[in-house]
Amino acid sequence: MKKLITAIFVLISFFGSAFAQKKPEVYIQTDLTSAYLWRGEKIAGVSIQPSVGLKWRGLHFYVWANEQLSPPSDEPLTHEIDLVLKYSVTSALEVGLRNVYLNTRGAGFFSYGSIPHAANGLDMFIAYDFRYVKLEWNTSIAGYDGYNHSGKRAYGSYFTVSAPFSFARLDWEGRLGIVPYYCSRYTDDVSGGFHVNMCALEASHTFAFPKSAIDLTPYTQFMLNPSARTAYFEVGARFRFTPASLPRS
Repeated sequence: MKKLITAIFVLISFFGSAFAQKKPEVYIQTDLTSAYLWRGEKIAGVSIQPSVGLKWRGLHFYVWANEQLSPPSDEPLTHEIDLVLKYSVTSALEVGLRNVYLNTRGAGFFSYGSIPHAANGLDMFIAYDFRYVKLEWNTSIAGYDGYNHSGKRAYGSYFTVSAPFSFARLDWEGRLGIVPYYCSRYTDDVSGGFHVNMCALEASHTFAFPKSAIDLTPYTQFMLNPSARTAYFEVGARFRFTPASLPRS
């Protein structure tokens, strides 16, 4: 793990020095949503999801969080914090690392202990944008994960196919989520391996307010989990503030 963290900082230093001549872009974003939906599952109810990010040429680093506003009285208060580092190799190819922390899973921030007791999970991902279709592959490489049929770390993976399009003045995106091989963390797996656990359709529209550098994006999403035979519906609004977009006086 120490070697991995060292390698991450080396990459950050290398790309940072290479692109030091360009000013970074900072943004602040907050979602207010009726449900936190993820990979065919409902993770939480009504939630607020703040994030802050930094873009610097091909580098993109951001911190994202989820806080459930109305947790059930018989369940502990749950919150999630994600740290994401991405790099655009080309305009279409992107690679990155994602650290996911849950306060109810394990003990201690940056805790990568044994699988069932790790508070953090570290994923690596690669994505390619074919313009009309985007493909993304995620694999867990450290910390929280699931087990395979042999009882060993599964290096759980997830494959997503997404297709954005415009219709009736709205921005749409269809998404298909696939678990390529068995991993015990996906409890909806009734096949013992490969299965589709997400079919989703999202519609949104962005209202831009240039004078204040704020964008407002209301959205709605319908998500179906064919494997678990469950369906979810979500409505929300995203507020994004980009200081660099403020008009110069």
